[in-house]
Amino acid sequence: MTFMVLGFRSLFRQRRRTLMTLLVITFGIGSLLLTLGHTAYIDWGLRESTIHSETGHLQLFHADYFDREEETILELGVKDAAALEAGLNQFLEVQLVQARISLMGLISNGEKSVAFVGEAVEPAKERKLRNLFGNSGHGFDSLMVADAADKIVLGRALARSLDVGVGDWVTLMTSTTDGALNAVDLRVADTFSATAIEYEKRAVRLTIETAQTLLLTDKVKHLVVTLDKTEHTDRLCREIEAWAKENGHALSLRKWHEQAAYYHQVLEFFQQITGFLSAILFIIVFFATANTIVMSIVERTQEIGTLLSVGTTRFQTLKMFVFEGLFLGLIGGLLAVGFAALAGTLINRAGLMMPPPPGASEGYQLMVRSEASTFVTVFSATVITTIASSLTPAFRVTRMKIVDALGHI
Repeated sequence: MTFMVLGFRSLFRQRRRTLMTLLVITFGIGSLLLTLGHTAYIDWGLRESTIHSETGHLQLFHADYFDREEETILELGVKDAAALEAGLNQFLEVQLVQARISLMGLISNGEKSVAFVGEAVEPAKERKLRNLFGNSGHGFDSLMVADAADKIVLGRALARSLDVGVGDWVTLMTSTTDGALNAVDLRVADTFSATAIEYEKRAVRLTIETAQTLLLTDKVKHLVVTLDKTEHTDRLCREIEAWAKENGHALSLRKWHEQAAYYHQVLEFFQQITGFLSAILFIIVFFATANTIVMSIVERTQEIGTLLSVGTTRFQTLKMFVFEGLFLGLIGGLLAVGFAALAGTLINRAGLMMPPPPGASEGYQLMVRSEASTFVTVFSATVITTIASSLTPAFRVTRMKIVDALGHI
């Protein structure tokens, strides 16, 4: 206990040096916490945006969909989508169940034909899915009308390529589920933009009913299930799998993160950045603390010699400097956490905007997501770093000769 007190009091011998070390820890680790908080916000925002615009929380496919290739479109499609939807809606956590169909073929304006990639949806549900997280769902308004069976929405780049606009007619041609060719004339109801220009040059949207008429089927590619909370995904996946097996539905379930390649790419990119930044900042903290301990040992060499001469063991003297590093870490870590919490709150209230990311036309608000687990982890790492940085110079004490220490000037 005595050496703990001595270690704490040592911080006040050279207050300016201690203050500078604490400032390095506070602003270095505090900045790291803010960076991690912003990364956590991007992770959370991208995750929820992906779920509420593309993947849902769960996707239900035919049992063999991932095991073999389809020879014809929707050969491995899901049957009885309406019955499945009714059963899934019995789960309290399920907010929305919707069907989708993906198809490809040719689209023509009568003079020019180009390949298209189509997405057949239930427009009202697609809009609701996006609005659950505040995403824009206005791109489906033009399909939410009574006569939507003859309507189609084109990517803006595709519309320019075909030189068609709202009200013009186009012809869609593709293979049916039997392998025959079929075509349907549709009126352009609207256009939409996409983040990827190459996709926009080929993309079309139409209703499920129109796609099923074109493909001569009542199947859908898969069902998208959206839950009330992302944290319920694993549990509901197990429960729905058990329900499907019990009721004789041959289905294969996929969780949202298994269908979100772009999300994982972005997350990995930010993890590499924050990992590199964390390493640099902890190295700075390590050497700043080590420098403080080294200077403390140099200035107190005669004092150390006196302690050793009156019977203090070398290990007890070493503990005094380790405690000094411990208290630097504790105080600096607490100040860093306080600084990050306060700065994060101010940033979130400031309404600062970030520039648009690649492929987007609009920026997003700068936000910091403060998570207790991150604060605890970084605080613990800070304390461990300052203790480790004090060990190397403190070991000098164990090799110090008493005569040389007493005669040190």
